[in-house]
Order: sequence, then C-alpha cells, then structure tokens
Amino acid sequence: MNNSMKLFDFNSVFCSRRGERHIEADQVEGDIAYISSTKMNNGISAYLTPPDFMTLYNNKLTLSNSGSVGYCFYHDYDFVASDHATVIWIKDESVKLNRDIALYLKPIIESMRYKYNFGREIKDDRLAKEKILLPAYGGNPDWRFMETYVQSLREKVKWSKIPTSNHSPISIFDRKWDEIEMDKLFVFKKGKRLVKTDMQSGQTYFIGAISSNNGVRQLIDEEPLHEGNCITVNYNGSVGEAFYQELPFYASDDVNVLYPKSWWILNRNIALFLITIIKENRYLFSYGRKWNTQKMKKSKLKLPVGDDGNPDFNLMERYILSLQYVDKL
Repeated sequence: MNNSMKLFDFNSVFCSRRGERHIEADQVEGDIAYISSTKMNNGISAYLTPPDFMTLYNNKLTLSNSGSVGYCFYHDYDFVASDHATVIWIKDESVKLNRDIALYLKPIIESMRYKYNFGREIKDDRLAKEKILLPAYGGNPDWRFMETYVQSLREKVKWSKIPTSNHSPISIFDRKWDEIEMDKLFVFKKGKRLVKTDMQSGQTYFIGAISSNNGVRQLIDEEPLHEGNCITVNYNGSVGEAFYQELPFYASDDVNVLYPKSWWILNRNIALFLITIIKENRYLFSYGRKWNTQKMKKSKLKLPVGDDGNPDFNLMERYILSLQYVDKL
C-alpha cells in the first residue's frame, strides 16, 4: 500500500444515476429520506412514503446537480433521490463503501463545485467528463488507504471536556402542546429591497437571506427600518432560517420581520425557543418554493399551551433558562 496519487476518469471509478422527479403535490409523508438539492440536513429535504417508480437506495453518495450545486453527502440508510440529485456508488463491486471512505471522497467530489452554479447544472454528460484525483495502488484507487487515513484523523481529534452541573432542563414534553398559526402570534412586516450598488459602509445591521452570522450580511449607511426585539425569517435564499434581532436593523425584501402581537411580550429567551420551532418548517420550502408572507402566516407552530389554549410563554422561558449552557447561546 502507498499513497501515490492518480487522476482517474470519474466514470471509471463510480457508477451514477440521476434520481426521479416526484412533485411536491404528490408527496406523501413517511419514513424514507428524500434527498434533493439542499445543502442542509445531509441533503434531506423531507421524509416520505416513496411511490413504486422511485428507486430505494442505501449506502450510497449523492451529489446535488442543481439548486445547491455540487454538495455531496453520504447516506448509510434507506433513501430516495429527486431528479435534482445524482446517486453515486463505487463501480468495483468488491469494494464496500463505508463512512470513512465516504468522508475521504466528499471534499474531493465537492471540489468540482467551482465549475458549476444555479445556471450551470451538473448534467450527466458533464459529470462523465470529470476527473478525480485519488490515492492509487497498482493502478487502481487505494480504498484501504482512504479508509485508514480518515481513521487516523479521527484518532487525533481531541475533545475538551466541559464541566457540567447536576441540574437538568425542566420537563416540557409532559405538557399539552397544540398547533397555532403564526398569524395569531405575530405582526408581519417586510424588509425593503436595497441593491448592492446603493450600499455604503456604515453602522446599521443589514439582515439578508443568509444562514449564518445571525442573518447579518454587512453594516450599511442607512437608517434602521425596524426596531429590535423581533424575529427575522428568510422566505427566500436560505429559506426558513430564523434569528432573534435585539437591536434596530435594516432588512432585505427576502426577509419577513415578526413582532409579537399585543397580547404577549417577546424577549431573548422566548425567541430562542420559538426560533427552533419555526425552523422545523424549513423542509417544506426551498429556493424554488419560497415561504412567502401568506404561506408563513398560515404555517403552524406546535407549542406548549396553558389551560386557556394560548402558548405558555412562561414555560418556554423557564425551559431555556434551565439549559446548562444557556449563557453561551
């Protein structure tokens, strides 16, 4: 065994097959992972009961060929794939794919991402022309080296033990929960379009439809459009990402701004609880199916409720405060 490198034709090493189209209107909720073109959640966009025409896979890789183009994921469980994903497996049937080999392959396969984008998809003929650089032995991919290399990295990872306390979070799952429309809870306001050429560096937070940095894309020289103490939810871009905004800010038109209705009071702790529930709706939407204001208003959040049927905000806050590392959230 050695670790010399060789450039292989993609199709000489892997078999690949595009998934099957299954429109959302026909999807039935179930237990099988449905892999589409999202870069989140290991490529899983929903769990469904697949129709007979869809192929059931296991222990395979998938590659997003449109949408979030070029993201690669490993699935060691049953799944089906949409036509926005390509299923990939090792051509040599004597080689069994496993998690370690998959972890080695993932960044190498994803390195082709720079060639593609939303307007230039990874079509079958383009994938057939790709080459992949792999460790080789005797002229063939050295799968054993890939596996042991990842295993050696795992052994080097050191985990720092964080001191824990003896207390546990308060119980919330023995309480009554109910589904409540977001329109009952929030006053909805919209962001405002601001083109990049009009943006000047300043001191106002600009909230865009991104999934990181609490939604803050940059600081701009504009007066804030919105007061703080609210929740922002992306209905475009990174659809369904939600953040608590403590300070005044300017939001893009790809963001909905949610303020509490007059009968309840929002604070940071309650917001942290609600954001987790709001983000559970993400799998229903995507770049191609936006979570617009009307859909969002009708969306339901499953929340703990009191005897009056209204959300138990006091319980939500006490639960967040009971978490061991709440000060680091």
